[in-house]
Amino acid sequence: MRWATLFVKLFKKYSPSELRLPKLHNWCYHIIPTIKEYGAINGFTTETYESLHKDSVKKPYRASNKRKATDQMIKTVNIFILYISHIITLIK
Repeated sequence: MRWATLFVKLFKKYSPSELRLPKLHNWCYHIIPTIKEYGAINGFTTETYESLHKDSVKKPYRASNKRKATDQMIKTVNIFILYISHIITLIK
């Protein structure tokens, strides 16, 4: 992890925490060696959650009129879930 040591050495004086960051430690000493040994790690990917966030939060928010947006978003997601459930029952 020479790159991480060099990174910390170069930028430590500019960071209030002196770059004592749990995520940086986790990547340097746990995640990268595990990826090298076993390949991609499912628990550390955010793609699934990003797409869920987009479909469950961003799209319904954009479809709302921004007044009491949370209520409108919940209704939109519920309608979508009912629609998908109906499609699944038709397929079976």
